[in-house]
Amino acid sequence: MRDIILSNCEKSFIQKIISQGHRLDGRNFNDSRNLEISFGSDFGSCITTLGETKVLAQVTCEVVQPKQIRPNEGILYLNVEISPMAAPQFEANRQTDLTVYLNRLLEKCFKDSKCIDLEALCIVVEEKVWSLRVDVKVLNHDGNLVECASIATLASLAHFKRPDVTRSGENVTIHTLAERDPIPTVLYHYPVCVSFAIFNNDMLISDPNFIEESVCISSTDESNSGGVLVVGMNQYREICLLDLTGAAVYNSKIVHKAVQNAAERSKTVVELVKRVIIDDDNKRQKRVKINFSDIITDSHIQSLNRKDLSICLKNYHVDDAVADNDVKMDEDDVEPEPSKYDVIPSLPHTAELKSNTGTTSWIEISSESEEEK
Repeated sequence: MRDIILSNCEKSFIQKIISQGHRLDGRNFNDSRNLEISFGSDFGSCITTLGETKVLAQVTCEVVQPKQIRPNEGILYLNVEISPMAAPQFEANRQTDLTVYLNRLLEKCFKDSKCIDLEALCIVVEEKVWSLRVDVKVLNHDGNLVECASIATLASLAHFKRPDVTRSGENVTIHTLAERDPIPTVLYHYPVCVSFAIFNNDMLISDPNFIEESVCISSTDESNSGGVLVVGMNQYREICLLDLTGAAVYNSKIVHKAVQNAAERSKTVVELVKRVIIDDDNKRQKRVKINFSDIITDSHIQSLNRKDLSICLKNYHVDDAVADNDVKMDEDDVEPEPSKYDVIPSLPHTAELKSNTGTTSWIEISSESEEEK
């Protein structure tokens, strides 16, 4: 992973506007970016969009032999990948510290909290169990990858359905989707990782973008110490994860406020995930074709037409700009002196075709030197 270089101007500007109660994108401190969840044609395929951050999660399953210490439980495996498509500082086929960090947080949030019923994944004790693999791939990195990846993982697990299995003696039969309806994954609770950026050890910002995360972590001044606080919480207000990156937090009120905001945020996200899954089930029952092409709109194809690119300036009026242009035009109305190289007034043409009633002739153009000769 290549180093990300931030100038002192960027750091001082972000710290100054945040100390004044503003953010770069115009949000309040407690506001989060727009969250969208879209499912693919297969069960367990999900794309989560948080602002400009996009993460793809895909759940697959296979029959494997269980672990010796837990012979009656299935296996859950999480894998995070970040390619150069997400951001130019990442390198292909190489694990970075951010990849290991995301993988570790997701394992703590989903595996250590025991949100999945692993015993329901058992087929034959000590012989065959289901192994669920969640592949999380970052499509675009614009900050707060932890929250976006956790929502994508949660939505894909809740949406995934494994094939039904029957056992007759020693024979185990795995039925296709055409033979029997698939079985959904059992989740005891829905954990969500919520990220906060801490500035000056007393300002808490929800859903930080890329530059806000970079500034709060890279700040070396003790007076401007900050970091990124990740709170994992489910819909029952139970803390599943607490992680801090950066400087230490000396104010206990900041942590208490972050936990309260994370409880409200997790409840909203879980309700959205459940509602989107119900809508997807209704569409599949009505035989509606579902794929990722529905999320590609004209605004994505023609990226220059986005509203984010329109800049509104204060104390700016169109009439003033028109008046300035008129003054400039009046000054530029002075006709230039004719040059000897201006052969024909109708530039950029160098020759004209003159049509007569009978024949058509060309007007040849010669330089002054030839005329003198």
